[in-house]
Formats: sequence, C-alpha cells, structure tokens
Amino acid sequence: MKKHILKFEWMLLMRDRWVLILVLFFFVLTMFAVRNGNEKVAKQVSAIAFEREKVMERDQQIRAEIDSVNRGLKPLPKEAWADPRTLENVAWTSPRVVAMDPAPLASISIGQSDVFTNYIKPKIYGEAYTLGFSELSNPVQLLFGSFDLAFVCIFLLPLLTLAFCYNILSSDKESGVLRLVYAQPISLYAWLLNRTLLRFVILTTIAILAITFSLLWYEVDLIGNINAFLRLLSLVTMYLLFWFVLAFLVNMRGKSSGYNAVTLVGLWLTIVLLVPSFISQMITLVNPVPSRVDMIHAYRESTTEATQRADEILKDYLRDHPELAPQDTTEENRYNWMLKYFTSSEIVTQSVQPILQEYDEALLKQQAWVDNLRFLSPATLVQNGLNEIAGTSTSRYVAFRHKVLAFSTEWKDYFRDRMFANELMGTEDFEGLPTPDRFDEQVSSSYYADLAGLAFFFTFLMSSSWILYRRERLKRNLMAT
Repeated sequence: MKKHILKFEWMLLMRDRWVLILVLFFFVLTMFAVRNGNEKVAKQVSAIAFEREKVMERDQQIRAEIDSVNRGLKPLPKEAWADPRTLENVAWTSPRVVAMDPAPLASISIGQSDVFTNYIKPKIYGEAYTLGFSELSNPVQLLFGSFDLAFVCIFLLPLLTLAFCYNILSSDKESGVLRLVYAQPISLYAWLLNRTLLRFVILTTIAILAITFSLLWYEVDLIGNINAFLRLLSLVTMYLLFWFVLAFLVNMRGKSSGYNAVTLVGLWLTIVLLVPSFISQMITLVNPVPSRVDMIHAYRESTTEATQRADEILKDYLRDHPELAPQDTTEENRYNWMLKYFTSSEIVTQSVQPILQEYDEALLKQQAWVDNLRFLSPATLVQNGLNEIAGTSTSRYVAFRHKVLAFSTEWKDYFRDRMFANELMGTEDFEGLPTPDRFDEQVSSSYYADLAGLAFFFTFLMSSSWILYRRERLKRNLMAT
C-alpha cells in the first residue's frame, strides 16, 4: 500500500507544471546567489593581493632610494623628512598588510564581511583601537542583506517548501479524493506522512543538486573541503525537514487550503523575520553599547591635553626609562616629534581605557545574548551555522581584530625603539621588519549546537502532530466539512 501511495504521489507531482517551474526557478536563484557570493569573495582576494603587491613594490622603491643615497648617486635631501633612510618613511608609507583570507566556502554566506573589512594596514600614527574594521558598503544592500546562498536557503527555500506542501490534505478533501483514502487499509496519519516524506526527499534532492552544481560551476573546491561541504548539506537538510514537518502539522488540522496557506505564511514571517528582529531589539535594550560618540569625544579631549603637555610627558618618560635616553645630548633626535607622539599616546590610552573596556564588555555581553537567543528561531540557527562554515561569523572577525591590534603594537614598538636610538634605515633592515603571520585561527564552533537546536524543533513538531492525531481532532475537522 505504501508503494502505491508513493507512486501515485510521484505521478501527481510530475504532472504539476508549477512544481517544475518552481524547481527551475530555484536552480536559477541558487546559481545567481552563488555567483554573487563568489564575486564578493573574488573582490576580497583581489584587494588583499593588490595591497600586498603594493607593499612589495614600495619596499623595493625605498630600498633603491636608500642604496642610491648611501652610494652617493643621489643627493641627500635638505629636509629631514624627505630622507629615504628615515624610519618614518617605511613605518608610515609601507605598512604591512594584516589580512584575513576568505575561507574556501566563503561564497555561501556573506555574513559580517559586508560590514567588516578583510584586511588592515596598521601604521605607526593613529591608535590601533580606533581602527573601525569597517568597509564602505551600499546602504541599501546593508538594509536588505546580500543575496547569497544563505539568503536563498533561509528565506526562499522555506517558501518553496510551503508551496510544495500547504495543500497535501486539503486539496484531496476539496476534490473528493479523500473519501477513497478512507476506504484503504491505512491510517490517515501514515498516508499523509508518507506523502510529505516523498516531497521532502524530492525537494531535498533538488536543493542538494542545485547547491552542489552551483558551487562546482563557480569552481569552489568541494573535494578539498568535504567536511565543510557536508556540514552545509546537513544544515540545509535539517532546516528543510523542519519546514516540511511544520507544513505536515498544519495540514493535520484538516482546514482548507486557504487557511493552510495563510497560517504557513504567517509562521514563515514570524520565524524568519519577526523573531530575529525581536532578538536584535531585545539585545539592544538589555545590553546597550556605550555611545561611540562619547568614546571618541573622550579620546579627542585626552589627545588635546596630551599634545599640549608633549614636551613634559616625553621628559617624564625618559626619566622613567633611562635606557632609552640619548647617549649624545649634543645631537638633536630627528624623530623628536614622533617620540612626543608615542609617549603622549600612552597617556591617552590610559585615560580612555575605562571607556574602551566598558565598550568591549558590552559587546561581549551582546554576543553572549545572541548565542543564547538564537535558539528561538530555526532561521537564526541556520544563519549562524552557515556563517561559521563560510568563515564570516562575528567571532572570527573578533579574533581577526585582536590579531590586528597585536601586530599594530608590534609594528609600533619596533620603530619606536629604533627612533629613540635615532637610527636610520638600511637596505639590510627590510629583512628584519615585523611580518604578520597568516591568520588561520580556529574560533570555537557552535555547529553541533545549531544542529541540535534544529533537531529539537523537529522532534517537538512531530510529537505535536502525533498528539493532535491521537486526539482525533483531524477526523472531527474533516467530518465537519
């Protein structure tokens, strides 16, 4: 009997022209979404490569200028700042590139990469913590989000699922076919479940084929990243299963097709749009971030005060650090202005540290709330999981920010110590310049927690459908019409 039900359902779906149109439409959307994500990643890779090449070219240019001056082939400039041998010339005009290269599957989810930049060039002038790590983006795109594979799977794939399943039972009831089902030796629950299961298998197969084909078409290395790819497919499959079970539960109420459609669309709006918005607003209300304007204002006030006391601060600093004091007091240090800046910046950092600490603590609390409240909606669980697979999660950008801050301090310290010694740059010194390590830090993953959250929603809905059927509410509703 089960075999005949599945065969009949298959024939019914194949004759439905709208099903084929929706499937084709989904293939087109998936291809377009992966193309958009791939273009975004290509731009990031190109920008990082371009900046690294600029650094190499600038280094070669400075080395050639230093060599020409040392060999007397080029006259020494009258202005000290124009001397190619000065440390400022390298520290300011040829900073190293600290980059977070896109992950292999970065094209599936833009995530936070439309807000934060993937590379920073820390310089000796300007505080590292004032780096915004932000990227100029189209405000309309930021408002509606990027059209990537994550957007298709989270927002559009559920609608395709609901179009597949909203009238499984109601259409047969309205056409009179349901009376024939009553005459068969099978429970109405098993009959409806088998039909839903077949549609789930068909749509899941279509979704997997569309995703795989699109990623291969745009030359994403799936074989070399098979673990991440399988995680992607598992997450999408569990998300689809949730929506099919939700449609199954609504059909179990035995209402009309119109009622089912309105109910399912309302649930889609709640789960995909309203709950994530509620989470965002709730986090903002419970843990507001201190005003960035106040932080910048405090920084500027402290900077103004430190600038006015720059000479005094430098003298106090040298008194506390006699090992940095010049041995030859008759020769003026060519980096006197920068030394005043370095010592003054420490005073500024200490004065604004409480505000910065409060700001960072608020961000950490907000992230903790996000981690907990994401279990309120399957959509937020999938979004978090896809961002982790793509390497565009907030936690990874936070780790990258710490990497940039650490290297910025290392870069400044290298030149600060040499400036106190009043040294010049030599061609051989380029080999010893600080170089940022490749950013490949593994942040903590919550993938299995997201998958477990989806499994919980599935179990809850299946249990509810069985309880509903056992109470014979479905039979009463069907008999009433």
